[in-house]
Amino acid sequence: MRKSILRWLGVAVLLLAACGPSATATPTIPPTATPRAGVTPTAAVAPTPGVAPTATPVAKPTPAPTVTAGPKRGGTIRYQVREEPPSWDPASTHVDPADLSKYVGFARLLVNWSAPPKNCQSQVMPWAAQSWKFIDDKTAEFTLKEGIRFQNRAPVNGREATAADFVASFEHYRKLPLTSAQSSQVESVTAKDKYTFQMKTKTPWGGLITELMANPRDAVWLEPAEVAAPGYSWTDPVKSWVGSGPFMFKAWQPGVKWSFERHPNYFVPGQPLVDGIDYVIISEGSTQLAALIAGQLNMVRDLDENLVDQATRSIPGVQMVRCPGVAGSPAALWMDTSNPPFNDIRVRRAVSMAINRKGIMDTLLNGRGALAGVLPVATAYGMAIEEYPADVRSYLEFHADQSKKLLAEAGFPNGFETVVNFTPRYEPPAPMIAEAVVSMLNDVGIKAKLNMMEYTQFQRTVLQAKYPAGQMALSNLSNGTPEAPLALTSFWSKAGASNRSLVVDPDYDKLFEEFRAAGDEAKRTDLARRMQVLVAEKAYRVHLPLAESTMLARPGVHFTWVGRDSFEYNEMMGSVWIE
Repeated sequence: MRKSILRWLGVAVLLLAACGPSATATPTIPPTATPRAGVTPTAAVAPTPGVAPTATPVAKPTPAPTVTAGPKRGGTIRYQVREEPPSWDPASTHVDPADLSKYVGFARLLVNWSAPPKNCQSQVMPWAAQSWKFIDDKTAEFTLKEGIRFQNRAPVNGREATAADFVASFEHYRKLPLTSAQSSQVESVTAKDKYTFQMKTKTPWGGLITELMANPRDAVWLEPAEVAAPGYSWTDPVKSWVGSGPFMFKAWQPGVKWSFERHPNYFVPGQPLVDGIDYVIISEGSTQLAALIAGQLNMVRDLDENLVDQATRSIPGVQMVRCPGVAGSPAALWMDTSNPPFNDIRVRRAVSMAINRKGIMDTLLNGRGALAGVLPVATAYGMAIEEYPADVRSYLEFHADQSKKLLAEAGFPNGFETVVNFTPRYEPPAPMIAEAVVSMLNDVGIKAKLNMMEYTQFQRTVLQAKYPAGQMALSNLSNGTPEAPLALTSFWSKAGASNRSLVVDPDYDKLFEEFRAAGDEAKRTDLARRMQVLVAEKAYRVHLPLAESTMLARPGVHFTWVGRDSFEYNEMMGSVWIE
């Protein structure tokens, strides 16, 4: 398999090398401003069902078919997942996509959705929150919507949610190791009255909303205080899941599927529209496609592009919505910068210039995707490659001869041996991308070998930045997130929860602290750009091309908007309807 892959890729690599480096022409998406004053939205918590998404000039998503009839109630969404979560405690597990059902069982105060009119671009929106405002630069006040009722199960039996429940939920959230960089910044959360609480941070934190309260990956769920309490048993989700979201846990068949039913007292008027959701465990992409063709599933997301093409040929009227440049595994090549040889900036630059990003995108992603320097362009603050200074931009481009020269200057004229850790859990074309990256490293003299790890081990080592000294790793973005503020605060700061390259850089940490404290959006944008230039100049990570996020659905399934990722698609399930 490897030889055939490399032969296929090699043709494109040679052609692209002859043409010289190429940079993406995707424009920078302007950042979304974080509200700094009280916000009392008049719009519905979620976008109005029945409105088809429209493409924006920046992101250019493929719109869903126009909805000509009003939304209808009934039916069941059958959606694929690859495996069960290792734990049913929503605050202790983070496996994409196994634990995505948290996003239908529990609600959050704020969300970072790409709903109209900004499809494929994030924007902070209220969900369970009625309003929020900043009292001072270290104190934010939030007010819950009145009338939010938990699901009608013991031990709460459908009672109304209060500010005290959120306080307890936040303490539960603090247990999640991957969010420690965020939660550790909070000094206290205190209920002021039945619906209002205040959150005080230890230092000024301009990213409190986007990095914590509207964080789409490591969310603070609104749980009953009784459920969020220490010692609560989460072993049986049918009994233990008592949430505030649009659906209630109904049944669990280990190894087969788990199911949800409509929450009849959900606080968003008119939602949910379907009767339930089945999360069906199907690990392999071609089997997922076969189930979609047979009608055993009615929604599948992020299949390999070749399978997407097959679906469009095999299912008359199949729907497809896309967001460019926000998905992908592997999306990053990490290096242990704390140990030789990757503690040498020349070696890291050599690694970066050995990777033909354009060749990978044009061949293994069928030309669909986006190139990026440090952060995805399709997020706030993300810079297109041509926006970097010319001398820095060269480190983001393919220059094999310069890569070899730098290796020789660093004392490795004949290269060196290393290991690239990876997991087969990532779907195609991820394994082929991993093989291509290893082959490109070998082409410049870096004798890299691919080490395939079982995913649980991968989680406990690579994703926690605990892989062996002097090695490398291929993974998705941190926790699957493309969110720029979270990336800037988690990936390369000394205190970052996902600092997989083990970076210790006082210059970066200084910018990071300024970015975290800044409340002015223009200042945050400037700092974010300076941080990206620094990371690119010092080659702390190789950012690989990002594929398009794709959702396929059988005819008759209606979306409200174009989601950017699996998290968002699950949060929009309350407004999906079936003819």
